[in-house]
Amino acid sequence: MVHRRRSHLARARHGFTLVELLVALVLLDIGLLALVALTASLSQSVNRLRGSARAQSIASSRVERIGATPCTTSAVGTEHPAAGVTEWFSDQPAPNATRVITDSVAVTSSHGTRTAVVRTRARC
Repeated sequence: MVHRRRSHLARARHGFTLVELLVALVLLDIGLLALVALTASLSQSVNRLRGSARAQSIASSRVERIGATPCTTSAVGTEHPAAGVTEWFSDQPAPNATRVITDSVAVTSSHGTRTAVVRTRARC
């Protein structure tokens, strides 16, 4: 009887079956596909945010430059400072010796168009 137990223990397997390996590979593939999808989604989000940040930066810069100039009559204009960038700005007089400065920027790229609008009041 003892001899039978020893032979049974000696035949105990050391390793994985083919089915276990295939299941492990399928689970690994599912995890890798999820990581690829997440990376693609994050890349799209970063590109959208980059366009929005660029538009916001251009608009803020224009408003600061207009605000640093002395008060004059109303000024309105449009510019194309770079490829794919369109900017509309205005400096309008307002009550109580103030003026309203507005700048709108549209940045167009292969990922779509992003728009930013900056508006502020400044004392004359």
